[in-house]
Amino acid sequence: MSRAQLAELINVNPQTIGALERGDHSPSLDLALRICETFGLPVEAVFSRTEFNPMSAELYQPTQEMT
Repeated sequence: MSRAQLAELINVNPQTIGALERGDHSPSLDLALRICETFGLPVEAVFSRTEFNPMSAELYQPTQEMT
């Protein structure tokens, strides 16, 4: 999904998405909830004191083959 697409979905300027990605801006609770709704995530994924591991790392962990 592009920044422009996400911005349109959550009704913000694409530059706001860039600022969020860089950590230059913290989202309001309302914005955080809109982001979470868009991606089907709990609000803790946006507001947390500890860094989340990328979800892709959890979803796509290599499986061990049985020999």
